[in-house]
Amino acid sequence: MRSQPADPVEGTPKPQPSVAHPARRPYPPRRAWLVGACLWPAFLSAGLATMIFFSGIDPETLRLQTLPDWEISRTAGYSIGFLMFWAVAGFSSAVSVLLARAPCRDTGKGSS
Repeated sequence: MRSQPADPVEGTPKPQPSVAHPARRPYPPRRAWLVGACLWPAFLSAGLATMIFFSGIDPETLRLQTLPDWEISRTAGYSIGFLMFWAVAGFSSAVSVLLARAPCRDTGKGSS
């Protein structure tokens, strides 16, 4: 004689059927990673360069000496300076990433 299974205790979770999850990539796509590897250090460097540069130079005075016909605020001067520093640092980071990548191996096809 078989014994009947005990009734489940109330409040215990019922086993859920397993659902197949799509494969998750542990890392972002390679190109996004490279862009982030270039832009994030450049952002930090641009912030530091902006603080150092504008601690000694007022953007309003710089504007009056270089482009007196332009009417821009101090905040716009700080923003333009930051973006210029970011562009220079981003270019530097991009060159570093490009040079740090492993060279492609020659497959031997077409070489003499």
